[in-house]
Amino acid sequence: MDTYDDFVGARRSALIEEFGGGAGAEAAVDRALARCRRGWVRLEQTTDVESHVRGLVRDELDRPRRRRLTLYALVSLALLVAAAVVISVLPTPPEVRKETNPVPVPWFAEGQLHLADVVVTLPGAGAFAQLDDGVVIEDEGGSLLLVDGDGDVSGYDGEMPEVTEPEIPAPYDEGSGISRRLAVAVAPGGESVHLMEIAAAGPEAGVYTRLSETISRMFVVCTTPQCTTQTRFVVKGRDVRLR
Repeated sequence: MDTYDDFVGARRSALIEEFGGGAGAEAAVDRALARCRRGWVRLEQTTDVESHVRGLVRDELDRPRRRRLTLYALVSLALLVAAAVVISVLPTPPEVRKETNPVPVPWFAEGQLHLADVVVTLPGAGAFAQLDDGVVIEDEGGSLLLVDGDGDVSGYDGEMPEVTEPEIPAPYDEGSGISRRLAVAVAPGGESVHLMEIAAAGPEAGVYTRLSETISRMFVVCTTPQCTTQTRFVVKGRDVRLR
């Protein structure tokens, strides 16, 4: 029976050559042989020593690859965890629904922003101004957001666009049931859009309000400067704004 030292002296160099030579093979062979030193006597009695040592060498040569795979797995897991954390702290995107706007300009009412083709739920939002087919709007904390025409919301680094109220007479009609104008805007197509307050009393007030506090605003869209041709849209609630 060979001693451990006898086996190392006889087989070390051959094993190094068998596994390709070089520093990598030499280190793998030495580590594999070192793993056999303590239980050498029992190993010779119970195992095919040559096959066992070769298996250990292959294991040592494969160790860097396994380490890389483990590292890749840990990095991937860390990235997944980080992504999950980021997603968990991101604000929930606002609800967006398809709805054609009967008014030719953006408007806000009861926590909902009405654009040309969509309605975006933005509770607590503040002032806003039209920008292209969307708007720039203040969030609850006073920061500016950009809401595009599809309802997608993103941060906005610029200034709130300036809005100058046009000098257009209010469309008053005797006995119309509307008492005063709250705001006015000009649509891209040239129509004037007047946000009016519905009177609580009057000959035609009941047509709009039916003595209800839930309906108190109306849009009057005029297609001529003198508002001889107009369309009216009643809006529920009191928190109705054009900007």
